[in-house]
Amino acid sequence: MPMRRSPLLPIAAFAVLSLTASATLAEGYESETSKIQVVSTLIGGKNVFIPSTIVVTGGQEHTLSLFNTTDVPHGFAIDALGVEAVLPPGSEFELTLPASEGGKIYGIRCHLHPPHRTATLVVVPAKGEAQPGSGVE
Repeated sequence: MPMRRSPLLPIAAFAVLSLTASATLAEGYESETSKIQVVSTLIGGKNVFIPSTIVVTGGQEHTLSLFNTTDVPHGFAIDALGVEAVLPPGSEFELTLPASEGGKIYGIRCHLHPPHRTATLVVVPAKGEAQPGSGVE
């Protein structure tokens, strides 16, 4: 006679995995990076930011080292954070991002040349930072 598996087993397994994932997310992230390198360069006729996705932890300021490899000025703007800078041609420029709450995603653009490719700033919750919807305060 074959043994029947309880229909509740998959539900129980899902509940345990969900709680484990929630606990891990509630802990947040740590960052060892003191300065994040970002390059503005020309590829295939388009100006791009490399990396196109920048990830930082919430609750603290972060320094970006922006390097413009082209021979013309380019902009770097994150409108929602009030960040706007002009990157001189062929030079490096440091910019401090203000502290932001984890769980946010911001658009980055060249405000001098709107058709250029955009980038994204992702702010993940820092370890110990209260996270919206996590029940952790």
